[in-house]
Amino acid sequence: MDWVPGTGRPPLVAYLYDGGVLSEDELKAIRLQEEELLSWRLVPREELADYLPGAHSRRVLAALDVLANGSGTAELENGHRVS
Repeated sequence: MDWVPGTGRPPLVAYLYDGGVLSEDELKAIRLQEEELLSWRLVPREELADYLPGAHSRRVLAALDVLANGSGTAELENGHRVS
């Protein structure tokens, strides 16, 4: 859960949910609408910041951390962990 202050707009709360890990067959079965995407890729953790700016990459990294250590929900403020 990430509280994001408003800058020219109301503040918001962003939630990121764990959708599980896909098997190779499940991943191959995904069909994306070509008219909506130019490209897509799976990105290793260490390259996330190259693809997601600022708070977005911090949010995903925090989610990966709680998945790895089993600590449950991470509370963030603008992508920075507060609990």
